[in-house]
Amino acid sequence: MARILLLDHGKTMGGGQVMAARLLPLLRERFSIDALAARPEIGGAPIPEGYRALRRAMKGYDLVYCNTPRTALAASTTNRTFLWHKHSPGTTWAQRIAARRARRVISVSRRGAPGGGNVRVIPNGVPRMEAPPARDLPPGRRILVLGRIEREKGHDVAVEALARMRTRAKLLVAGPGDWYLPSSPDVVLLGYRDDVPALLAAADVLLQPSRCEEGAPLSVLEAQMAGTPVVATRVGGVPEIVADGVTAFLVPKEDARAMADALDRALAVDRARWKEQGRAHASRFTLAACADAVAAVIDECLAPSPKPQFAS
Repeated sequence: MARILLLDHGKTMGGGQVMAARLLPLLRERFSIDALAARPEIGGAPIPEGYRALRRAMKGYDLVYCNTPRTALAASTTNRTFLWHKHSPGTTWAQRIAARRARRVISVSRRGAPGGGNVRVIPNGVPRMEAPPARDLPPGRRILVLGRIEREKGHDVAVEALARMRTRAKLLVAGPGDWYLPSSPDVVLLGYRDDVPALLAAADVLLQPSRCEEGAPLSVLEAQMAGTPVVATRVGGVPEIVADGVTAFLVPKEDARAMADALDRALAVDRARWKEQGRAHASRFTLAACADAVAAVIDECLAPSPKPQFAS
């Protein structure tokens, strides 16, 4: 059986790391995969720090599965066959070179996918989101924001939108980080939570206020899988994974007024109908379907390269 090495140097559990942790057990049912990762949740040994040590670690493997840009750059300086699972739309010139040298590049969205015949677009997939509602949340209408608290995620715009809304609601922020947020009695910091299905079951709306180019944000997919209405900024690959006006309301980034209007609309929808629509749409983005698609790309990478044809 071919030997595969998954590499991930991400020090926080961002979307790419969560996907690696979810996909790895499913992929290990089909392939022999070792893993080196900065986060133990992914399921592997600690990853070495330097490029030289990374390159040494790749020896003896038939395929290197790079889950982060840094590991793809390291693999591109070797003669190893490698696959790059690209989770973010942004690409530097060095990363474009790495993408050309990869046997395959998996991009989670069409937005920001490198050009070339070696690219496969595979959106993220999520498991079922079914759980009783969380009971430790404040009463009233609840708008949930999931993810790291940092400027690029737009939490400050969410706080401003909350103040502009016609409907009284609480903004519940679940995620790590200590970036400054404007003070408001209606903003509740929940810190890191590992009960996302329960939070979504208790929320009236999932808000994705990012000002950065997202790939295929897990929080948006998870909310649709739970049947929770979504308000999200029109950034990166977000429009590719929602049905605007059916499962989500999309707004321009950094537009607090438009966000406030969309939140008021989302709080007024027929929740039962939106739950049905959201789950039906999310059935296209299951974790099992994502694992099947990724496995097919791994098979492509392991297949012998076609021999060049020369004219006689």
